[in-house]
Amino acid sequence: MNQGSIARSRVTHCHAHRVLAGALGVAVLFVFALGCAGRQIQTPVYDQQGVRVFLRQQMKGGEPVDRGFSHPVTIAPVRVTNILARIQVREDDAEDKTGREAALPTGLLYSIGQGIAEALGKADASQEVVVMAVERRKSLRVFTNDHLTSLIVWMKDDRLFVHLGELGQVMSRNPSDKPREPQLTTIESKKKVLGGDGFTPVGSRLVAADWRAAVFSDISAIRIRPGGEIVRRTILLEETPEEDAANRPGPAPPPEGLSPDALRALADLEEARRRGELSETDYQTQRRDILLGKLPAP
Repeated sequence: MNQGSIARSRVTHCHAHRVLAGALGVAVLFVFALGCAGRQIQTPVYDQQGVRVFLRQQMKGGEPVDRGFSHPVTIAPVRVTNILARIQVREDDAEDKTGREAALPTGLLYSIGQGIAEALGKADASQEVVVMAVERRKSLRVFTNDHLTSLIVWMKDDRLFVHLGELGQVMSRNPSDKPREPQLTTIESKKKVLGGDGFTPVGSRLVAADWRAAVFSDISAIRIRPGGEIVRRTILLEETPEEDAANRPGPAPPPEGLSPDALRALADLEEARRRGELSETDYQTQRRDILLGKLPAP
């Protein structure tokens, strides 16, 4: 191995160690909070199409425990969905070590992404985002079972952390049996999260995503038909900043007489739009507020 390869390898290992240290710091703080905090508080955010998303925080002495999260943060729901769709797992004892499978059910992806995006925009430094998603599947075309997929999501140092809880776990038919909420503890599972473009595995069930990476701009679904024909179908598309600027009409010129602070806020808003940090609805809403004199907090 030449000196350049050795240097690059050291840089990569140092980066991975920094990510691991940050994630472990959050996990240690969480365990400490569990031991010392009196109770958990839930704040509902999203509940649609079998997907329930809420904010969860630990309380100690009547005050929330600061977890050091980088919240609130604004991410377009489509980008969150693209990140989730690229998370893959593999069974540890699988004979084919190249075999990968999507961690989350495709049919619920957009609802989960929408809920997470809304929750991240409302969370503070003490609140993690919890996802409880239920998918109904038919067995033998007669029987139906509900399957639970659960996640914990948070932002830390400009990285999006996703902790996998249950992955398609069959739920009890007894209505008195409530599904378990995910916790930052290891659960018994043979499936291990895998790395990839934009992802850094931090544990067997925890992955850190560089959410600004261009790889999360679009994603395609691949299906193999009987006979081996490969069909690729784009299920989500988020334009890159370059495509966005070329294909989307530019903003209307601001009216005359705006203050320097308002003009600066409009410029910052347009820059956030080009980076893909805002949905079109959020962009138009915030632009209208600025034009009406409601400037964002510095």
